[in-house]
Amino acid sequence: MKKIPLFICILFSTSFCFSQTLKIKVLKQPVEVFKDTWGISHIYAQNEHDLFVAQGYMAASDRLFQLEMWRRQATGTMAELLGENELKRDIGTRLFKFRGNLTAELNHYHPRSKQIIEAFVAGINAYITEALQKPHELPFEFKILNTLPDFWTPEIVISRHQGLLGNIEEEISNARLVRLLGADKVRELSWFHPKSSETEPNLALDKIVDNDVLFNHILEYYEAFRAPLKFPTKNTGIGLLDNFDDWYKEEKENVGSNN
Repeated sequence: MKKIPLFICILFSTSFCFSQTLKIKVLKQPVEVFKDTWGISHIYAQNEHDLFVAQGYMAASDRLFQLEMWRRQATGTMAELLGENELKRDIGTRLFKFRGNLTAELNHYHPRSKQIIEAFVAGINAYITEALQKPHELPFEFKILNTLPDFWTPEIVISRHQGLLGNIEEEISNARLVRLLGADKVRELSWFHPKSSETEPNLALDKIVDNDVLFNHILEYYEAFRAPLKFPTKNTGIGLLDNFDDWYKEEKENVGSNN
């Protein structure tokens, strides 16, 4: 394994230079991790399995509370921590839970996705195992909420609670307009693309759809499951920003896939 040159440490000495060798049980070989002056982990592994184990381990070491919130959102267990206000979120999460063939789904992303994701999860869980042995050293958020982190599964990685999903709200709006105005008028007033004729797209409502139900709040659980997580305060009952919903909607339209 190549060693980290001394000059790199000197280069970043204005802030800090930290390196460690991981020797956790789930690794096949030791892995070296170097953290640069911006706190970014640079992982030097000798095989793919260990690379993703280390990535999961370091992600958990940097973002344990965030990962715990993601786990709860993905498993529909927020209400047990934050109360009945989160019950609709949990119901929505469980309604939209993936129930297909997990192996086929994992391998849809990459030929070795199953092995990669399992290694990543193993790394997260290795760090959680260590953290649970020293609960007094957990991030302060766990102490405030009087809770502990729990273990991950591959299903959590592919959950859709943070997916950059598309236009379901627009689809419902279009369906309601078709019900009120008719398909031809909606095509005239709207801009649909791409299309090769004036009769496209086909906006006819499926006969199985109860037209009157369209005007009910049918996205209630979907919206709850997709909503940004808020920690209520005694004073306002909402998150940190009074206009959080407006800010989040705009931010979600421009956010990148890693944020």
